[in-house]
Amino acid sequence: MKKKLPGMVWIFVGFLPWILFWSLSGPGSWTAAVLAGMIASLTLNAYRWPRRNFKALELITLIYFIVHFIFTVILGSTFFIKYGAILNRLTLAGMAWGTLLARSPFTYQYAREDWDKAYWNDPGFRLVNNIITAVWGAIFLINAALAMVATFFAIAESTKSWLLVILPNVGLVLGVLFSMRFPNWFVRWGIKREIEAREPYKWASPNFSAGHPSGQDQHDVIVIGSGIGGLSAAALLAKHGRKVIVFEQHVRAGGYCTSWERIVRHGNERWRYVFDAGVHDVSGLGEHGPVRNLQRQLGIEGQIDWRLMSHEYLVDGIRIKVPQGTDEFAQVLGEQFADERANIKAFFDEIEQVYRENSMGIEQTDGPNAIEAMLAYPKTHPHAYKWMEVPFGEMLDAYFRDPRLKEFISMLTGYLSDNPSSLTVGSMAPVFGYYFDGGYYPAGGSQVFSDALVSVIKENGGEVRLRASVGRIIVENRKATGMMLANGERHYAKAIISNADVWKTFRELVGYEHLPKPFAQKINTLEPSTSAFVVFLGIDCVPDISSITMIDEICIVVPSKVDPSLAPPGHSAITLIKLVPPAAAVMENRKAPGYTKYKQACGDEMISLAEQVIPNLRQHIVYRQEGAPPTFARYDWTTQGAIYGPAEGQSRLPMKTPIERLYLVGAGTHYGAGVEAVVLSGVLAANAIYRRSSG
Repeated sequence: MKKKLPGMVWIFVGFLPWILFWSLSGPGSWTAAVLAGMIASLTLNAYRWPRRNFKALELITLIYFIVHFIFTVILGSTFFIKYGAILNRLTLAGMAWGTLLARSPFTYQYAREDWDKAYWNDPGFRLVNNIITAVWGAIFLINAALAMVATFFAIAESTKSWLLVILPNVGLVLGVLFSMRFPNWFVRWGIKREIEAREPYKWASPNFSAGHPSGQDQHDVIVIGSGIGGLSAAALLAKHGRKVIVFEQHVRAGGYCTSWERIVRHGNERWRYVFDAGVHDVSGLGEHGPVRNLQRQLGIEGQIDWRLMSHEYLVDGIRIKVPQGTDEFAQVLGEQFADERANIKAFFDEIEQVYRENSMGIEQTDGPNAIEAMLAYPKTHPHAYKWMEVPFGEMLDAYFRDPRLKEFISMLTGYLSDNPSSLTVGSMAPVFGYYFDGGYYPAGGSQVFSDALVSVIKENGGEVRLRASVGRIIVENRKATGMMLANGERHYAKAIISNADVWKTFRELVGYEHLPKPFAQKINTLEPSTSAFVVFLGIDCVPDISSITMIDEICIVVPSKVDPSLAPPGHSAITLIKLVPPAAAVMENRKAPGYTKYKQACGDEMISLAEQVIPNLRQHIVYRQEGAPPTFARYDWTTQGAIYGPAEGQSRLPMKTPIERLYLVGAGTHYGAGVEAVVLSGVLAANAIYRRSSG
């Protein structure tokens, strides 16, 4: 394969006509100098002609030498000979500043030859070239000014030599050195700032070298909230020998990853149904997935029986059962949308590359090699670099025309938000892991996964206390030293991890009086994510649908399809889920008049929709219970019943907070919502705490 010359080399090539001209005109060979410059620039533009890939520097150079040739050689004018030093420098300055004003800097025109078109509008890429072009423009103007002084003022010949040759050449050498060195320095500086922005609070992680804490109220680490993020961090720290205690206000550990059962009496029979609070489909169990990696670290891989879930979608009368494997899924979609068959295959190939690259070393995001890793990122993760920050809708538009096909491809956006336009390719790529590596359900219910983490904590000397509501985080001189339960009981630790809702954490547990004003303002401006309305149904049949079926605005989950123990033989445990915008969630107060009727009406509507794929569903219901946003707010202690933490499209909070020794895990942190993401947040928090203690 023929290698292309780097962009920086081509800039040098673009100056060759000028170098030839200056070399020959110095001794006074004006005709040869002009001809050499014109022929060289003509050759460059002829090389560009087949692809019409012209460069401003080369075109303007050609025009300059053609005009110079006409005046000097054909007309015999001495104008360019007398004022040439000024004219050629002003021409180059005009070229540089003109391309900058036209938002196509001449260095950018060369630099983009080295990069895929998708990178050309990267703000950093453009900024670097804006600066380099501006520096060249300044050098050319300075050289023009020096030439004017040498031309219009009576000065010694030795001084003229400095003004016309030595100083301009020094400027050109400095320009070349700047062009070579600046991009690398600037990129490193930008990466360093980006890393610092992710962790703006530089306090040192706690040191546990003083030994194991004694006393029932003394701990190494306190974890507030037993969501999967908190349990993951607690289990890892306990495994590493830290004295850990977890406080949970609910009767079960696990947050949204909890299960509960209901017994229905039917004559002499007792029918048992198991339902899940929120988690039904878990990703991150691929070979390099965060959930699988966590199990390996804790030594519990293989203890949980993960059952593969299946998907089915109904859109505008088109019903598609998603097969196992993306090639098969692409083929099924291609049969429905024949005109876009090739685009479907290309899309899945591309999004899989983004997904795989995004999973590479995802837990290794800091440390001494972080800058080098991020510098290498465009080469090591070319597809992720290209797409990560691009709105997901733009990627769909780049591949597809049919809006129904786009809707099928977007069916899993509800796993993150009720506002698909807020999602980037980077936020959606992990969701496509459900297609590439599968989505799974733990046999026995989602509680099984949470209980496995609790067991690791307890087996390693830790403690998990339920029905233990935290009333306050104890802060002294902006340092978290412990916490106080709602009953006044106090506990102390060197590190506090909050897995609680971010608004609850800072408004109620910390208190704004302990926060820097900019951080408090950020908390106040964060918008909560969507909430949900759910209907739990026990039915006396097994519907002929996939374990996860999406239709209109609802998702029908039937985990008993993969784990029949969740319902009596011949029966099913079903959950109907509908996302509810935060604005609507505010209005749904469980103590408001008519709240019960409101839930009943919403449930009836969702059951009617489900009957499109489960005929006569109402006639098979033997147990029914609804849950609304206030239900989530009550049992999971979330603001407005938000099920995904802060809404997508906002900047997430860093793991380290402005309160020293207070860490955040869960949906409010950098990696967002979902079991896979919150596991990752817990792993990173545990690593940050443990590294210091083991050092």
